[in-house]
Amino acid sequence: MKAAALLAALLVLAAGRPSARADDADPFVARGREVYIREGCIHCHSQYVRPHVAADVERWGPASDLGQLLAERPPLPGNRRQGPDLARVGNRRSAEWNRLHLAAPRAVSPGSRMPGYAHLFDGTDASDGEALVAYLASLGADTIPARLTAVAAWRPAADAVADPVRARRLFQQLCTPCHGEAGRGDGPLAARLSVRPPDWPAQGWRHVAAAADVELALARIVKFGLPGSPMAGHEYLPDADVLGLARVVRSWQKP
Repeated sequence: MKAAALLAALLVLAAGRPSARADDADPFVARGREVYIREGCIHCHSQYVRPHVAADVERWGPASDLGQLLAERPPLPGNRRQGPDLARVGNRRSAEWNRLHLAAPRAVSPGSRMPGYAHLFDGTDASDGEALVAYLASLGADTIPARLTAVAAWRPAADAVADPVRARRLFQQLCTPCHGEAGRGDGPLAARLSVRPPDWPAQGWRHVAAAADVELALARIVKFGLPGSPMAGHEYLPDADVLGLARVVRSWQKP
């Protein structure tokens, strides 16, 4: 699917989806919220994208409404932000990605400090894991259009200077689990994904329009991922690293 078609499909999906709140009537989502509280997710993850903090909005999505947060029972602003803010995680991580990450964090995010929650998907309470995934999917699901608009407007800082050596090292650390060491889509996680990563040396770009600025398009995918797909973004990386990774990816494809 080309980038424009993907954008259109996601906008249609978001337009037909009601505003998702933790106190919605969906009992499965409500159960997932209870699992979130019970498992102590509030100790490492906030649910408050701070207004007037540009880095928060760029990384996590539209700023939070304090009144809406305080109306939740109980409110879940979080105790600390050791991991990413989750107030809008439904607009930037697919259910598939969350499921894999919860079960084996370091297999998906090498170097992650997050403990694994495979037990939520096993045994007599296996549906607890799926309920938690449903709850995470509900967070910020109604902000997808705003997120896509912000992504389409983003570009690396003009003074960002990529370090090729560091970029190759980051690719090996962050990208090989899915994309493989040579960008052929044969990483150890590839076979477990619903959409297998591309073989860049052999295939054309899947999500870069023919007339697009290839480097900029790839940088946006590296930073923000592809909503609704297994491809997650690296919102926390500085622009120089994002640009470096985009150039590594571009180097895999031969003319």
